[in-house]
Amino acid sequence: MSCSAPDEGKPEPGLSEPALRVRDCEGPATSLPAELAATLEPRPEPRTQDDHWADIAREVPGGFAGVLYDDGQPVLMLTRPEEAQEAKAALASHVSPGFFDVAHAEVRLARWDFAQLADWYAYLGTQGLWRPENGVHFGDKDEADNRIVYGVLDAASRARVANELEALGVPCDLVLVEIRAPIRGLSAE
Repeated sequence: MSCSAPDEGKPEPGLSEPALRVRDCEGPATSLPAELAATLEPRPEPRTQDDHWADIAREVPGGFAGVLYDDGQPVLMLTRPEEAQEAKAALASHVSPGFFDVAHAEVRLARWDFAQLADWYAYLGTQGLWRPENGVHFGDKDEADNRIVYGVLDAASRARVANELEALGVPCDLVLVEIRAPIRGLSAE
């Protein structure tokens, strides 16, 4: 499980503007429609940590949306925080106490459960956003932002990707597109 600190609305270090919210509107947090989900290939084996989180979201009460640390405080993200007691009890068998203290975690309201994020991310991954001319070099189901996040090279790429996502009819407030420098690997020198 990855854990990260919340930084919604803040630009990446070195950026002058925050992430662009695609379809910055009011509307329900909707799951991927069944007809679109049926077009997806089964998730490959071995399953990733994100696949495990999506499975947890489908099984555990409360609408599990991830866990993170905020200034050292464990935070449990739920779409239905009124079910926190049941969620914490069910999560105890899914999360190692040495990794994350579910029992003492602060509960925060999330918009999207992790299964919704994983399903939409898988679908969007089949829609050609990762073409070289789009400048997309990063994608994540971000538990801190509780959104799908794409990193692009420049403002033109950001506008192009946002327009393509709008044309796909993504739900309100599901995706953030931000300008960020590509992650560079370590050289062997």
